[in-house]
Amino acid sequence: MQFMNNGGIVRPLLVEILAREQPLSVGQQAEISCRAVGSRPPAVISWWLDDKPLTSHTQKNSDDRNETVSLLRWTPQMEHDGRILTCKATHVKLEHSTLESTLSLNLHYVPIVALELGSKLNPNDIEEGDDVYFECVVRANPPAYKVVWEHNGQIMTHNQRAGVIAGSAHLALQGVSREQAGKYVCTASNVEGDGKSPPVNLQVIYKPVCTSTVTAVVGAAINEPAKVTCEVDAFPPPKNFQWTLNNSMGTVELDASKFTIDSAGRSILTFLPSSEADYGSLYCWATNLAGKQIEPCKYSLLPAVRPDPPFNCSTAWELGTLIANVSTPHPVWKLRGLGSGKALKLVFYAFNARGRSDSTTLRVHTLSRLALHTDASWMLGIIAGIIGTLAAVVIIALLARRRHHGPRQYEAPMQTVKGYKTTIHNTNHSPMQPDDKNPDVVPLGKDFNCSRDIERPPEPPPYGAVVSPPVGSSRSVHSLNQHEARSTTPHTPNTPASDAQSIGTLADDRRSVTSGTLSRRREVVTTRTPLLANARESCV
Repeated sequence: MQFMNNGGIVRPLLVEILAREQPLSVGQQAEISCRAVGSRPPAVISWWLDDKPLTSHTQKNSDDRNETVSLLRWTPQMEHDGRILTCKATHVKLEHSTLESTLSLNLHYVPIVALELGSKLNPNDIEEGDDVYFECVVRANPPAYKVVWEHNGQIMTHNQRAGVIAGSAHLALQGVSREQAGKYVCTASNVEGDGKSPPVNLQVIYKPVCTSTVTAVVGAAINEPAKVTCEVDAFPPPKNFQWTLNNSMGTVELDASKFTIDSAGRSILTFLPSSEADYGSLYCWATNLAGKQIEPCKYSLLPAVRPDPPFNCSTAWELGTLIANVSTPHPVWKLRGLGSGKALKLVFYAFNARGRSDSTTLRVHTLSRLALHTDASWMLGIIAGIIGTLAAVVIIALLARRRHHGPRQYEAPMQTVKGYKTTIHNTNHSPMQPDDKNPDVVPLGKDFNCSRDIERPPEPPPYGAVVSPPVGSSRSVHSLNQHEARSTTPHTPNTPASDAQSIGTLADDRRSVTSGTLSRRREVVTTRTPLLANARESCV
């Protein structure tokens, strides 16, 4: 409705709180707009939270002064959830012309979480074997999508076989144990964040047990008091203890006046042996709210004597001079700075309240500087060996390649040529057939040149079959004759002309051998190296 008088005064026609794209969140500053339309002169806008005004807002008019917009900057708190926010538009001159728009606050917030022990449980009377229940109470907007349980800071998982049943609102511990005592927390999460409950401490009552399962040895001298401490693990701490002595005379319960109980729940026995019969085994039982200890703590009461001589220990002497003196409650020493290449004497002994044991002596020698250097550089030696090996492999490969591409000169004794004499005249011998008497050296004429023999099908003998022993060596003749008997490799055939020339050469060489001199002549050697097995070479 619009009302206008002669002075041009118009009441507000409309006021509204503009919708927001994002919800209002607790603890986060928000901007909320309110619009008033049609007022002449422009309306005055105010904000109210229930019946309390809010002042943090600004107002702006449109260019035609027909619309007024107010912007509220405000940080909602948790207590504002569910309350009413109001925007009011008032005419400055007209009474009873106020229009208003309201908004019910639906605030989003991080979950508020509380952890509670089962209502039927007495937190001061939970013993091992009881069933325990927790309830996680969550208040959240929007609702929580996840709840996590923690025990002493460690996340718990559902494990029904172990008796742990974890849900979104409840946690059950079936047959609780002493290890499950401690602080419990539940954490709920929504889009606003994670809410964690205050911790709840679970106390599990259990009977005392010894903190150490090893039988302790106690030394006590006759007519000298010895103190024995009985320490147990229990909740609540024990209030009563019982001590007994078991020896050759039987089992005797010790009087309560001989031991005390301190604030930490330990019992301290003062025992005074008066004869050899007072030694034996001591037993200690503790009792608390859960009951009496099942297995007692055990102590072996023995006569106090000096300790036995130690072994594998360390104090060092050099030439009668003490250079290190070390004491330790544990028989382990580390001696440094003793020097290298020295002969040392190590003297060891143990002591207790009864005195010092006999000494044990050990003589040792420290390493020399050379040995220390060798130990420090063993890795360098390994690396150098690897590099040397690789270099040798490369050199062998290069030599093999060179042998494959170039001629070589070899010398052979005349005895080898003589062994071949019977095969030269066999012109019907096929080069493709093996000859058991064929040697590895075939002498030819002086004008024969070194050439590659690749087209010949017969395989030559292995490399190394041809040797050049010293002149006059009978061992070479014997070894080559043996090779003639073993060899099955076919020889390289020769032409008749070369055969005749070779016979003449043989006659000259025989005369040279007879006269005690061996003339050097060019000879053809056909061989195959292991590295170049597919090619043969014939060299002068």
